[in-house]
Amino acid sequence: MDHVIQADRYGATQDHADTAGLCVHHAFERWVALRPGTAACRFEGEELSYLELDRRANRLARHLHRLGIGPETVVGVLLDRGLDLPVTLLGILKSGAAYLPLDVQQPASRLAYMVRDAGCEIVVTTSGPAARLPEDVLPVCLDEPAIAASLAALPGDDPHYPALPDNLAYLLYTSGSTGAPKGTLVQHRSVVNMTEYCRRAYRLESPDRILQFANPCFDVSVFDIFAALCNGITLVQGARLTLLDPRALTALIRDERVTVMDIPPAVARLLDPAGLPDLRMANIGGEALPGELADRFQAPHRQVHNTYGPTEVTVTSTDYLCPPGLRESRPPIGRPIANLQAHVVDEAGRQVPVGVAGELLMGGVGVARGYHGRPALTAEKFVPDPYGPPGARLYRTGDLVRRREDGNIEFLDRIDTQLKVNGHRVEPGEIEAALESHPRVGAAVVDLTGDGADRTLVAFLAPSPDAAGAPSIADVRAHLRPLLPSYMIPARIVTVDAVPLTANGKVDRAALRDLAADRG
Repeated sequence: MDHVIQADRYGATQDHADTAGLCVHHAFERWVALRPGTAACRFEGEELSYLELDRRANRLARHLHRLGIGPETVVGVLLDRGLDLPVTLLGILKSGAAYLPLDVQQPASRLAYMVRDAGCEIVVTTSGPAARLPEDVLPVCLDEPAIAASLAALPGDDPHYPALPDNLAYLLYTSGSTGAPKGTLVQHRSVVNMTEYCRRAYRLESPDRILQFANPCFDVSVFDIFAALCNGITLVQGARLTLLDPRALTALIRDERVTVMDIPPAVARLLDPAGLPDLRMANIGGEALPGELADRFQAPHRQVHNTYGPTEVTVTSTDYLCPPGLRESRPPIGRPIANLQAHVVDEAGRQVPVGVAGELLMGGVGVARGYHGRPALTAEKFVPDPYGPPGARLYRTGDLVRRREDGNIEFLDRIDTQLKVNGHRVEPGEIEAALESHPRVGAAVVDLTGDGADRTLVAFLAPSPDAAGAPSIADVRAHLRPLLPSYMIPARIVTVDAVPLTANGKVDRAALRDLAADRG
């Protein structure tokens, strides 16, 4: 792609907020001063006020600082949802460092890869998950009596360790096309811009309550947690099993009087909006939003938003307020949020006219620093921004879109092979690499079947030439479990004699999809 993006600022939005010079924890601290007694976070009947959360985070920041933590260092977080999670995230940020979320459900081999790739030497966790960390990592186990006593003895006032808006706030790993996860580097200023947009656009104020539905390792959790804590309202958390049970999730939202939530369409389909009387704003994103689902969530007191955003542009890049009586089968993804710009370009990087499909490039404050330790990939995906200040870049999303006459953007498809399953971004290459590490698998291709919320991963396997045949499905699943998180294990596994190819030597995905359909 020849990066000759023409000077067209159509679609740019500007909002020079008074938060531009703040770090994430500074935005939180404003509300500690204004609303010290307000509930900051709730989990299974327990809660911390803004003042209590601040003091616990300050003590953890002091402890980490004693261990040599500071700006641009990365501290791992191996915790499930619960009150310790926001304490830890804020404590790490207050120490000046950035956090690396790690999933307690992920295989130990994947945890080890991310910790080592990130150069992470310290992980805040509890004694159970700590056993799955590499031996050369120092665990700070919050449930160990010695650590708890040490933290309790530290001052709870703000330590004022140095941190700037351009410093790293978090490092988040997503599926990588080369077979290994890649880490995206996101700065404080990008997060604060997103949370300030949420405050204004969604009119967040007391007594609003935001549900944390997303796993801490999924970028939507940044919205869940910090749109609440950077805006003086309450974060409501639920146990993992509660969030996976539609009835229990409905009860949690109702009983905790949740007013704002961000959930994927597959989950939204399982909920009865009529049973959520306090819910006034629903973001339904992460995958294509069917118009009928958006309309089902409409109510006189409720807004429904279709939001879009890759990890590389800090959770939310565009936003669309779905009108009541929506007649479109797939509503647009909207316009760029404050201080972000959207450009639709052809293969040569030239702006395309309204109504013509092209790749979506995003620019502005939300664009991440790049990929950790991947300079070539960073240079490929983050290209010079001709509209911004020196050094500004645009992120190539790889998404095929078109701009409508009204300025809203329609998502059409992926340009590359990246997939989304239940809101999780998945690179087939990583799954294929795991499948091909099986001694009896010679080649593997991963694709999606189904439409919308019913999409599932399917894997096609060809046996190794020197094998006595393809392995059993049960054997393949057992091989994948220690290598991949559950959402990346294909729902269907189809064996083939050989992977079919097109005339130009590429994988014939159409033939594979026909084969999958024939086999039911």
